[in-house]
Amino acid sequence: MPTKTWNVLIVEDNALMRGGLQLAIDSEQDLNVVGTAANGLDALECWERLRPDIILMDVQMPQMDGISCIKEIRKQDDRVKIVILTTFNEEEYIFEGLASGANGYLLKSLDIDKLIRTIRDAAGDAFVLPAEVAAKVARYAVNNSQTARQQQMMDRFMAQDTLFTHKERQMISLLMLKLPNKEIAARLSLTEGTVKNKLTVIYDKLNASSRYDAARLLNEYIHGFDSGI
Repeated sequence: MPTKTWNVLIVEDNALMRGGLQLAIDSEQDLNVVGTAANGLDALECWERLRPDIILMDVQMPQMDGISCIKEIRKQDDRVKIVILTTFNEEEYIFEGLASGANGYLLKSLDIDKLIRTIRDAAGDAFVLPAEVAAKVARYAVNNSQTARQQQMMDRFMAQDTLFTHKERQMISLLMLKLPNKEIAARLSLTEGTVKNKLTVIYDKLNASSRYDAARLLNEYIHGFDSGI
C-alpha cells in the first residue's frame, strides 16, 4: 500500500534557510515541497494556488508577517496544518501564533531529523510544541488561571463587603497590588496625606499593626468571600 505524500509549503524570508529546508524535506519519500514563499503576501498566493497539506511559517518577514498570514488563511481554511518555524522564543509570539490558529510552534534550533518527524506528526493531526515552548505555555496557563481566580475573589469582595466604604475598598484593591502610597494617591486622585489617613482607618478596622499585617489579614478576609464564609 503506497504511503501518502504530504505537500508542504515553506514560508521563510531567508533564502539560504528556505533552500536548506526545501532540500531536506524533498529528500523524504512522503514529503513534497510544492512551493516556497519569502513573505506573507507571497504565502497567501501560494496557499490559494497550491492548497498544500502543511505550511511551515516563519514569523518575522517583510510585507506581511507570519502571524498576520495565518489569520488570513484561517478565515477560509481550517484544514491546512500550519506550523510556525522561527528563531523567536518570546511568549508574545508563541501565544499570538497559537491563538491565531497555528497547529504548532517550532524553533529553528531543532535538528533536521526532529523537524521532519514533527512535520509528519503535524500532518497526522498532532499539536506540536518542543519542550521549552510547552513549558512556557504551561506556565502561562497556570498564571492566567491564578490571575482570573484572584480577580473573581476581588470582584466578590467589592460587591459583598460591608465593613469598608466604597473608597476604602478601592484603596484595598490597590493595596493588594502592593502599590506605594504615591501610586495609590495618583490612581484615586487623592493626596498622599489623605491616602495615609484612610489606610490608618483600614488598619484599625482590621486590628492590623502594619502594612504587611494588613495585607495578610485582607488576603484572608477576601478569600472568605470566595469560600462563602
